[in-house]
Amino acid sequence: MVQTSRTCQYQDMAYKVCMKNWNSSMVNQLRSPGRISLIKTSVSDFHSLLNQSKMTSIYKTLLIDDETLARERLKKMLLPYADKLEIIGEARNGNQAIEMIENLKPDVIFLDIQMPGKSGFEVLQEIDQQTIVIFCTAHDEYALQAFETSSIDYLLKPVKEDRLEKAINKLHLFKTENRQSNLEMFLSQQVKQIAKKKLSSIPVKIADRVVFVSLDEISHFTAEDKYVNIHTAGGKEYVIDHSLNYLSEKLDDKFVRIQRSCIINLSYIKEIKRYMGGRFVLKLNNQKASKIISGRNYQEQIKNLMLF
Repeated sequence: MVQTSRTCQYQDMAYKVCMKNWNSSMVNQLRSPGRISLIKTSVSDFHSLLNQSKMTSIYKTLLIDDETLARERLKKMLLPYADKLEIIGEARNGNQAIEMIENLKPDVIFLDIQMPGKSGFEVLQEIDQQTIVIFCTAHDEYALQAFETSSIDYLLKPVKEDRLEKAINKLHLFKTENRQSNLEMFLSQQVKQIAKKKLSSIPVKIADRVVFVSLDEISHFTAEDKYVNIHTAGGKEYVIDHSLNYLSEKLDDKFVRIQRSCIINLSYIKEIKRYMGGRFVLKLNNQKASKIISGRNYQEQIKNLMLF
């Protein structure tokens, strides 16, 4: 897929920049795909870079949103940029978006996430056209996932004029002849400023809807095959396709990995007992009174955390 190869390009470039600017331990922390993809999008101040070149193209633009009022408002906001953006169509749902992208081949799409038929993420998975993506949504919970699609910006509704301007100004990085040097320069400027991003909730897709599970409600995560189970203190369970390694990087420090297939929320530990082989049994203060045995490789970590 084109989107995947483009993401890999960013990861490789960002890793090289890290090698120039950070020590080896920092580089290893940032080498994961989720963290590298955040580097290219998480900082919005592009002004020093924007002064170095001007946009030379008019971008064929497609608006994708199931809300008519949202599309009309965005069209009105884009009027001052008629010399840079030509709106060639509008899509009302994910299926229509896929068809229009394949037929019209836009340079840029403004993409909503929650839509009938297919979500914005599902649209990107099905298209072959290499298109610049600017997400435009009312939900900030998708930001981390959106960054990993190699989108260039994530606008929250109602869109503010200054944020829209910054998003449009970023386009020249992807179309001008000095694209490679501009991207490397931007990454070099920002790599030292990227802090570890934390999740506040976990989006879980259930049929045709998305449920957001607050981290405060989660007692622990367990891995099973290629999936991860979310266990809430109230006894509910959800399945997501993120790995425990991915979650370990994104979760708050109160979540600790105690074995290869389990991460627990320290807030829900009720009791810890010693177990055979230098391991521990952790009893959780949740509805199911879960008991989890720690892994041998994690015993020192648990001792330090619990002051044994």
